Formats: sequence, C-alpha cells, structure tokens
Amino acid sequence: MQITLDIPDQLGQKLAALPDPQGFVIDLLAESLTGGLSQDEWWLLLEEIEGIAADTGITDLAERHDHYLGAI
Repeated sequence: MQITLDIPDQLGQKLAALPDPQGFVIDLLAESLTGGLSQDEWWLLLEEIEGIAADTGITDLAERHDHYLGAI
C-alpha cells in the first residue's frame, strides 16, 4: 500500500529533520488508530461514516480544509 500526504513545507522540513520521518508518521498514525477505539469500533465508525457526517454545503472541504480552518 502506498499513501501520499500533502503537507505544508514547514512541517515537511521538521519531519525531514527526524532520523526516520516515515517511521515516525507510520507510528503516529498507528497510535492514533488504536489509541481511543478498538479495531472493531474503527470499522463500525468507517461503515457508518456517511450517517455521522454533517452536510456543510462545502464541496471542496477535504481539498481546502486549511482555507476553511483559517475562517473559524
């Protein structure tokens, strides 16, 4: 599996300074996925995500979330 992350340059520079930036990100993601919910709870959440999602009327929220965060 390959995952591509689009991150701000400043964060990329900080990650690049780590001895193992890819390992750091993988460990962080693994920890966040297992930290609060069990694996079964995560699958249940993913199966029901459309029912949980709120209709904001914003069609590009995933692509431009940084723009909208600044508006809060």
